[in-house]
Amino acid sequence: MLVGHLPEHAVKAYQDERPSVTRLILEARWAHYGLTDALEHHPDSNAVPALRRLKLLHAGALLDVLALRTRDPDLYEAARDHGAVLREVDGLALDDKPHNGLDHLRAQYARLHHHTHGDVYRAPDATVESLPTKRPCHQPGPRLVRHMLDTYAWTQPGLTSRFPVVDVASEQRRHLITRGLLLDWAATAAPADHAAAAAAATAGRALRAFDRQAPLTDLHARAYLLDAFRDFDDQDEDDDPHPHDCAGRCAGTGEVPTVLTWEHHGDDCYTAVHQEPIPCVGGPAAHAPDCSTCGGHGVTYAAGYRELCLDGRIADDDPVVPQEA
Repeated sequence: MLVGHLPEHAVKAYQDERPSVTRLILEARWAHYGLTDALEHHPDSNAVPALRRLKLLHAGALLDVLALRTRDPDLYEAARDHGAVLREVDGLALDDKPHNGLDHLRAQYARLHHHTHGDVYRAPDATVESLPTKRPCHQPGPRLVRHMLDTYAWTQPGLTSRFPVVDVASEQRRHLITRGLLLDWAATAAPADHAAAAAAATAGRALRAFDRQAPLTDLHARAYLLDAFRDFDDQDEDDDPHPHDCAGRCAGTGEVPTVLTWEHHGDDCYTAVHQEPIPCVGGPAAHAPDCSTCGGHGVTYAAGYRELCLDGRIADDDPVVPQEA
């Protein structure tokens, strides 16, 4: 591999722009936080649909580049799902070109940066060229990306005032770890990307400083990221793993891709606009009839959107405990 030519450069949208993983993370963080902040403080704002689209675009591009580097099938599927939802948000019919959601995601990314966007290629099969780069932890790649975005949003001052129970310091630490691991994974998958390796080492040193530990060399600083992650990664994944034939259809990952938001077009016609993985409950999920968020309906309605309520989800075999008035 030529120095400066990375796996994602085989796709014209990224060959023209040559974005760094650090920049992709910054763009995805900005888009995710912008939408989260708007939904919390100004849910009826006319800017919300545009922010939803930007989140799909930037988070999808990050997932796509990570998938192209690591050959990880979970990242590939997540990027393709983001592209498919983006296609729907942009109002494309089934027979409109490009038919493939991932092609549309790449075309729109190139268009955003004012590059030629008609010449895009589909992602190569994640199993044909080489073995995938081993992920840095037990969690699926898309979940690691989502943790990185969520922890960043929770650390921002605009949210913590309304959620005093949030442990901001803990979220900051988790963000340092997850962001560093993504950089380390991207650098390991593409050794020519010295900038990503340096950024991963910088993240490891920042975590050491946060933990009030002595500085380390670059390699040891990157290793420290993984060591720090193992505590809550092992707790999340190893204590109660889901079987591959899990009744909740998570295939052992503990997460199920689920549509969370639909846009109302009138006459009870809704179009899916946002999907992401949610925790699997191990089987078909019921909803508590006394859910304080949705009143037991399982969905909420606001500003022309229908949102799936996750607060009252219970497994069919779990007892329903009435809430006290």
